[in-house]
Amino acid sequence: MVLSEILEEIITGSEVFLVDCTASGDHAKLVVDTIEGITLNEISQLTRTIKQDPRIGELFHGGIRLEVTSPGIDFPMTERFQYERNVGRQVRIYHELDGIPNPAEGRVVSAEKSVVTIENKKGLLLFRFGDIEKGLIVIR
Repeated sequence: MVLSEILEEIITGSEVFLVDCTASGDHAKLVVDTIEGITLNEISQLTRTIKQDPRIGELFHGGIRLEVTSPGIDFPMTERFQYERNVGRQVRIYHELDGIPNPAEGRVVSAEKSVVTIENKKGLLLFRFGDIEKGLIVIR
């Protein structure tokens, strides 16, 4: 079993989403989030739960250096709830759609079931989540 599968099992049933997972040698970095935004207490609890799981000890015989963090403002948005949480903010959306500038920049108007809508000087732009490579919050 690989680390990401173990982590998915650990967080199943919780409100935590595994946004990114990288591991190299004895170091693992996890980026996690929740719909409301993950708290330091939730990160601490998750870290303890992961370290106490016996499968982690089997996977990392010599121990693990575990870093659990929330996505920073410069981290790409990958989940619908991240766009919902940022309605009203300026974003830059990278995609490969014809006829729309890449990246497209504008203010998030809505994030529905399968579509995020942004507004800029040219009007409304709609992106299906499957067409978005990544979205970044524009920091000014």
